[in-house]
Amino acid sequence: MADKVKFKTAKKGGEAEYELIWRKPHKKWNADGLCWPPITKDPKIMIDPSLPPRREISVLAEELIHAFFWDKTEEEARKFSSVLSQCLYKRGWRKQDPLA
Repeated sequence: MADKVKFKTAKKGGEAEYELIWRKPHKKWNADGLCWPPITKDPKIMIDPSLPPRREISVLAEELIHAFFWDKTEEEARKFSSVLSQCLYKRGWRKQDPLA
């Protein structure tokens, strides 16, 4: 799996280009994932790569929601990411073993 991925969001009046990085956010944030505001120069999303598979799906979904829909509350993002990760996990979505 790539350690870094780039993607663009769709925004009225312009898009933000994010870099998605699998690295634990700094301990001062005490978070499994972190999303920079889309107005930041070179915004990033960081995801802790050591998370269990279902938690990683949930955190990734939550941070992507923040990137695309910055105005949504933390509660809204967490609720959606929980439902999405549950659905994907039940359908068999898992992190692939890079050595397989």
